[in-house]
Amino acid sequence: MLTAIFAIGHLDRHVLSISLDKIGLEFNLTDLQLGLLSGLIFAVVFVLFGFPVARLAARGNRRNIVAVSAFVWSTMTLVMGAAQNFTHLILARLGVGIGEAGAVAPAHSMISDLYPPGKRTSAMATFSIGANIGVLLAFLIGGIIGQLLGWRWAFFIAGVPGIFLALLLRYCTDEPQRVDASSNSDDGSLFLATLKTIRSDRGLVHAICGVGLTGIVTFGALAWNPSFLIRVHGLSQAQAGIVLAVAIGLFGGMGTWLSGRLADRLGATDARWRIWVVVIAIVIGKVFSFGFLLIDHRIAAIGFLLGSATLAGVFWGPTFAYVHARVPTEMRPMATAMFLFSFNLIGLGIGPTLIGFLSDQMFAEHGSNSLRYALAVVQFISFWGAWHYWKVARTMDARQAAAKPA
Repeated sequence: MLTAIFAIGHLDRHVLSISLDKIGLEFNLTDLQLGLLSGLIFAVVFVLFGFPVARLAARGNRRNIVAVSAFVWSTMTLVMGAAQNFTHLILARLGVGIGEAGAVAPAHSMISDLYPPGKRTSAMATFSIGANIGVLLAFLIGGIIGQLLGWRWAFFIAGVPGIFLALLLRYCTDEPQRVDASSNSDDGSLFLATLKTIRSDRGLVHAICGVGLTGIVTFGALAWNPSFLIRVHGLSQAQAGIVLAVAIGLFGGMGTWLSGRLADRLGATDARWRIWVVVIAIVIGKVFSFGFLLIDHRIAAIGFLLGSATLAGVFWGPTFAYVHARVPTEMRPMATAMFLFSFNLIGLGIGPTLIGFLSDQMFAEHGSNSLRYALAVVQFISFWGAWHYWKVARTMDARQAAAKPA
């Protein structure tokens, strides 16, 4: 159920990506404005509301929090389809961000209570597949429905499932029992206590930097790859949607799930492999990413896209399994919120906007290829993120399984 709701969250978040060019034409928007709409505007409210929700999740009913959140963001997705100008789009997008802020931290907390440390990476990776499923649906619905009926209908259709899933979660599932309900921190000090725990752990500091930098490339590609395929390779909106649905939804989902299984299997004998898997995936993935962006042959470029998408989400499961192993139980929702703060404020806030800026201001003289070069430049940030993950592995002992924290 949590995976399904996570999928709908990404459907409602990313249906905008496949619709950017059509929205830009209707409202006469620049790439920078579109980048702000898909990135920074969403990210700011997502991270700001994430912290109070994490405090609620540390003590309150996490199932209800996720259900209410899903209802809110789904309703605001419907509102986006009715927007009449750029201001309406901004306000509705803010509403989607506020709703989605309440889903991941409580869900991660529930998963950690349901699975022991040795299986937690696989469980987190399975949950993370929801992102791939959601992107698949977003590109299929946004691409096909957007081309046949218009971008507004894509938002209307995307907004409906979350409302039903929210009601289903609320009335047909139970709140998991907390493994350790004790706490040495009151609500007022939970944020500071969690922040202190992260700052005092060198591995967690590198992990939060790694996930933020990786997010810049991840969200930048999600926002602009559809427009890249349309502008550079001449695909229609529906064709671009189908290609990206298969690449990110199917290949990306399989890669995320398999990497979680592989990380747990290798980590059973040497815990550092849970992080080394991430480093290797990022480095190899860049070969495919540059091939996708720089090769003019359409079929070859799509082939490289499949390889890149397969490795793009490998970091999800290992990162949050590592985080939850390093902090006390009552801090897990807040720690998740802090990592999502980095991932979204840095990744989502910077990635799409930076690419839009580079396309408009730095490479404008290259015409339709301006987006190609903007995307390619941003890919180099991944190596910086990989270095931080490598430093995480260096802080771990070979026998240190993602074990319970002291």
